[in-house]
Order: sequence, then C-alpha cells, then structure tokens
Amino acid sequence: MKSTNFIIITVIVVVLSPFLLWISNNPVLNIQLFDNSQYNALLNYQLTVLILAGAMIGIVVLLTQGRGLTFLNLTKTDGKITPEPWIGINPKPGESWKSQGIIFSIIITMVTTGVIFFQVFRNGTFEMDFFPGLLLVVIFAVSNAFVEEILFRFSFVSVGLDANVSRWIVQGFSALTFGLVHYFGIPSGIPGVLMAGSIGWLLSKSMIETQGFFWAWFIHFLQDVVIYFALFMT
Repeated sequence: MKSTNFIIITVIVVVLSPFLLWISNNPVLNIQLFDNSQYNALLNYQLTVLILAGAMIGIVVLLTQGRGLTFLNLTKTDGKITPEPWIGINPKPGESWKSQGIIFSIIITMVTTGVIFFQVFRNGTFEMDFFPGLLLVVIFAVSNAFVEEILFRFSFVSVGLDANVSRWIVQGFSALTFGLVHYFGIPSGIPGVLMAGSIGWLLSKSMIETQGFFWAWFIHFLQDVVIYFALFMT
C-alpha cells in the first residue's frame, strides 16, 4: 500500500508540473494592486500556487497519516552529509549540514547569478523601481521557494521515505521533475534543466538528511531572489 502512495504522489506531481506553466500564462485570479502589470501577474500566480501547495500538504497528510509533516520543520538544520563524489560532495570528518549549509547556499547562488548574467543581463538595459520592486523580489522569492519546495521536494521526500522507497529514487524523481519544468523558466532551456535538476537533487538530499525543510527552502529562496531581481530588471 505504501509503495502505491509513492506512485500516486509521483503522478500528481507529474500532472501538476505543466499545470503550473499553464497557470502562469492563464491567470486564475485577477487582483490588481499595482500599476505594474508584471507585479500583478506574479501576485496572482503566487496566490494561486500557494493554494496548490496547501492542497499538496493535505494530500501528503492523507497518504502518510500525518507522519510526513515532520519534514516541514524549519528548526532542523543539522544532519550528516552523505558523500556523493560524483557531484563533488566529499564532506570532511565533523562537517554536517549545520556547518556546510551556508557554503552550499553561497556556491549555488553564485552559479545561478553567473548563469542569469549570461542568459539575461549580458546584452540588456536595466531599470527597476526600488519600491515596491525590491520588496516584491523578497516576498515573491519567499513564496515561490516555499511553493516549489512543497510541490517538488516535500511531496516526494515525505511520501517516499514513509513508503520505504530508496532515497536515491526519491532524489532522482525530485530532480527530474524540477529540472524538466524549468525548461521554460529562468534560466531556460537545457542549461535551466540541468541547473534546476542538480539543485533539486541537492535540496531533496538536504531534506532527507536533516529531516527538515530549512536548507531546501533557504537555498531555493536565495536563487529566487536572483531570478526575480533579474526578471524585474529587464
């Protein structure tokens, strides 16, 4: 029965992934708080997908009988880092998520900034209003990171581990779905798929090894700050 639950959550995420792209182009809500149409479009998108994230949490609760909620803990920031030399993760004795999480955050954010620069900034002219622009960068980054971590990480990790599915399968499905949906995102194309897939693998790894939500959300939040800043500047 539990293995069936993992199949169910996988089908839900796979079906939901293109739906997110559809929502971004076909707004369900039409709240107009700002003079800027881009701000309004993103506000309506974020409010809509927050509802989907809430529904996903409910589905996880049903499939795991509440046990999956443990992965929503934001205070669990430590845990042993399993070596994965094939992607350059070779922790030294005594290193854990508590000590290395911020280093992962900085490195990944620097890489994201570099990719964004070559895809978005390099040949453009830029301007952005500092209010509410900068405030919305932070608000949307907080919201989007939460939503996508619920949909692409919390879903697979909580249901997968509850069903005793191999962590490698859990990480693989999380990385694959997250990578493919970002083909149309920022960064886009194959570089976007590879980058998002790699980040998806690491973030699901953090959630599994810390049994918590913090590093997955925080690292994702930093990437979204860079992405929304680039989006608002072009």
